[in-house]
Amino acid sequence: MKLLALAQEENQFIYHGFTGANLLLSEIAKIHPNGLLELTNTSKQQIGRAFFPFPFLFNTSLFNNSRSLSFSTQFAFAMVPELPTLGGQGMAFTISPSANFTGALATQYLGILNSTSNGLSSNHLLAVELDAVPSPDLKDINDSHVGIDVNSLISIESAPVTYFSDEEKENKSLTLTSGHVMHVWIDYDEVEKLLNVTVAPVTRTKPTLPLLSTPLDLSSVMLDSMYVGFSASTGAVASSHYILGWSFNRGGQAQSLDVSKLPTLPTPRKSRKKSHVRIVVPTITAIILLVAISGDVCIIRRKKYEELREDWEQEYGPQRFSYKDLYKATKGFSDSELLGRGGFGKVVLHRDVKASNVLLDADLNGRLGDFGLAKFHDHGSAPQTTKVVGTVGYLAPEITRTGKSTTCSDVFSFGTFMLEVACGRRPVESEGPPEEVVLVDWVLECWKRGAILWTVDPRIEGNHVEEEMELVLKLGLLCTHRTPAARPSMRQAVQYLDGNATLPDLPVHGAGIGLVPVSNEASREHVLTIPISSDGISSCSLSDSESILSGR
Repeated sequence: MKLLALAQEENQFIYHGFTGANLLLSEIAKIHPNGLLELTNTSKQQIGRAFFPFPFLFNTSLFNNSRSLSFSTQFAFAMVPELPTLGGQGMAFTISPSANFTGALATQYLGILNSTSNGLSSNHLLAVELDAVPSPDLKDINDSHVGIDVNSLISIESAPVTYFSDEEKENKSLTLTSGHVMHVWIDYDEVEKLLNVTVAPVTRTKPTLPLLSTPLDLSSVMLDSMYVGFSASTGAVASSHYILGWSFNRGGQAQSLDVSKLPTLPTPRKSRKKSHVRIVVPTITAIILLVAISGDVCIIRRKKYEELREDWEQEYGPQRFSYKDLYKATKGFSDSELLGRGGFGKVVLHRDVKASNVLLDADLNGRLGDFGLAKFHDHGSAPQTTKVVGTVGYLAPEITRTGKSTTCSDVFSFGTFMLEVACGRRPVESEGPPEEVVLVDWVLECWKRGAILWTVDPRIEGNHVEEEMELVLKLGLLCTHRTPAARPSMRQAVQYLDGNATLPDLPVHGAGIGLVPVSNEASREHVLTIPISSDGISSCSLSDSESILSGR
């Protein structure tokens, strides 16, 4: 009731600057020493508000006046953008039941509403917006307009910012973010139920024709008491929003502002344009130089990785890895990435890893030998046929589908090799027709029964560490997974064996582990010829250039 009593006594006010004014400031709003009211600066996504400290009575039952909903206000404002002609978001003269806008957002909501509250009749909100950024969701008409808002920031009527020149008898355009001071008049007549909004440069008198003249009944909008003030916001772009002077009258015409008494705007930086030139010119030069260098690098790299295509590849597509991929995978064909050397040279695949091809040197270090299958088949063969080479029992399942050997297929062979050494059995053994034992499947079945150590070669006579043997057997199963991507890399396999990494759990059912059925022609080298499409590719990437023995 104390605020209502003060509101009855305060029907009008006028400010020429705001030094000593007892306004309700919130968010980043502040008053400069010279009396200039700054709602926002050029900080992004910010809000600033300034409201008269006491509400005004607009209800006829509380204030005996037939024109109790009528009001008049005028103010001088300026929007100074962070960059010339690029600023935002905007500001609004606001009449609201409260000066507290909890949950309100910046950007297009101007610090008074949000996406949830926008449009609610319970808002009891009247605003005249000065908007410098078009928001399609709010149906804004352009980037410099005035709009009348009732309970929503979707304006009931809006217009580009112009003023009527009485001398020239025509409308003149204005730009909100010009940085120039402008004068706004807002008048509501309860009897005529008409809201007029007029805009002009601060140096001109009030034009005879308003910018907006909107029929409007505020009886359902206004409550018993309402606060009046301003709210401004910034978004992805920003402006400093200033109020230089303000007058308001709840029952009659607002007092006119004396332009000579208004505070001045902050002085713009004189060297700003020159500093921009000093910054922009070196920046452009640097960009041009960077583009030129990048172009040279691209040309050099293209020449470095350039390779010739053979005639049959032009017709059926490349059936090999690009020189660039091979170069990267081997780190420039470095000797540290060398897998081995065959009769025709160095070889990024072995394609026939098995026990009989692993040799021991004088220090019992394993050495991979017999690189005879590492060479690709002759290009003179039928283009729709790919030769699959290797030893049955060591061949990964995907090779029979794609005919392509990869590092993943070598890992499969290595897994089979580990099981062969640990169990003392060949990958495929015949126990008399029609019985045939596949080593991987046999070890897998024993593991399912919880007896994986039963598969250990009895000739070892227990001279082993059970944990280490179990690790070798489980790693062998993991390396022989049907899905290439599920197999570890050789680097990971060596880390598991060295104890530098923990072996993951095997799948419970082990459906993806094991070989495809094979014939009784076990453990002999052979060549399968199967038709595949010319664009068949392996599901394993060749980017992992890893050596079977070095673990790289």
